[in-house]
Amino acid sequence: MEAWHVVWVLAAMTGLVSAGVVGSAWAVISGERPGLAMLGTLGLATPLKWLVLLIYGPLAVTRFGIGSIDFHPVSAIVLTLIGVVWSFLQGVFILTTFFGFT
Repeated sequence: MEAWHVVWVLAAMTGLVSAGVVGSAWAVISGERPGLAMLGTLGLATPLKWLVLLIYGPLAVTRFGIGSIDFHPVSAIVLTLIGVVWSFLQGVFILTTFFGFT
């Protein structure tokens, strides 16, 4: 395995872990699981809800893709790839912004 493979996996896992942490923190604080249904009511916390969904999104898409592999294999692979690429981009943002990776 070359160095760029390790860096890619590190960035993707960083994105997935941050999504899980944000999703769990939102569930503990608000008492509801992150999902599109939480945007049903508008209020002062709506921008925060959008931010939580933006960060939690890659994990939700990846979990849905993996969960539907038995029923729709092609769409499950596409959804899983979309979630992993999204988490990779999120992980790159986190690693470069907060930890100074270049």
